[in-house]
Amino acid sequence: MERKELLNLLQKCGHYLHHQKGKKLGQYRILLILKDHPNLPQSDLLEWLHIQAGSLSEILLKMESNQLILRTKDSKDKRRILLNLSAAGLEKVNILIQEYESENEMLFSSLSDEECLKLYELLARLYKSWKGEDYA
Repeated sequence: MERKELLNLLQKCGHYLHHQKGKKLGQYRILLILKDHPNLPQSDLLEWLHIQAGSLSEILLKMESNQLILRTKDSKDKRRILLNLSAAGLEKVNILIQEYESENEMLFSSLSDEECLKLYELLARLYKSWKGEDYA
């Protein structure tokens, strides 16, 4: 096997994951964060996600119009916006968690637990070397 074949296969895997599994990730990540962190200031969420303020505002507007989140002004500091899940948002995130776990099982169903562990270790080592980090 040539290394270019390996790279080609990694690119195909990345493409598949991005286009088949990555579509829900933006809102899904926000729902997960808000599930674990009620009354989260919007500015904190912006820092966690590492995206532009305008992009976050657009996503939150869509989520609010779909009644997944609630945005309220902080009673102590009216400039701060606090984010919470609505009842529909909590229901949605719980459904998404179940779907995500089921999809993960299916993605790796052709591998044994040992093979999954070995694949993880190899990919982690490869990724860290690309990032210039020591692998320990």
